[in-house]
Amino acid sequence: MDPDNIHRLRHVLRLGPGAQVLLFDGSGQEYLAEVTESRPTRVELKILSRQKPRVESPLRLTLAQALLKGNAFDRVLTDATELGVQAIVPMVTARTVVQPRPREEEAKVRRWEKILEAAAAQSGRVKVPRVDYPTPFAELLKRDWAGLKLLLWEGAPSDASLPATKTREVVLLVGPEGGFAESEVEAAKEAGFQLLCLGPRILRADTAGPAALAVLQYRFGDLS
Repeated sequence: MDPDNIHRLRHVLRLGPGAQVLLFDGSGQEYLAEVTESRPTRVELKILSRQKPRVESPLRLTLAQALLKGNAFDRVLTDATELGVQAIVPMVTARTVVQPRPREEEAKVRRWEKILEAAAAQSGRVKVPRVDYPTPFAELLKRDWAGLKLLLWEGAPSDASLPATKTREVVLLVGPEGGFAESEVEAAKEAGFQLLCLGPRILRADTAGPAALAVLQYRFGDLS
């Protein structure tokens, strides 16, 4: 076990020898194990059985979220994981305040992966969402996205709602604190993205994405 999981097992969950725990490998497998040894720097477990994998949502959700200030992006990572997202793309837009520095990207991605792992464990998921390196908005539009392509925008017409037909794959673009620039909205529309409005109230940048993900899971996924 890595130091973070050792701390969680010994000091947060307070589990010692004889306790049984569920382990997951992040790729869909889950195991029942028993703690056989517990020391400050070492924990040993014995695998008792392989569990039936929990079912992930049938909806393949990708969230492209603009980088946000402070810890707001971290909160989006956690909430999106709890809501069943499969991939997260940190996005750099015209109004993104937090500009990524190439020399810091590797450390940031490793940190984000840790947040996703913790959120997956907390929410009982056996698959950890994938997180990409920060990607420019224009580059995202060029990708060959399958399924429904949505851009969440506060300026969208009030009737800009979800289509009635079922879909099994969605990519959702969510802007930064200042929203998308008009030119970005037009470029997204030309690239085949549909505008989505969640209602009359303007949501914060770190609230909008998770709120839209919940709606999408309710409409097309496993949230009921």
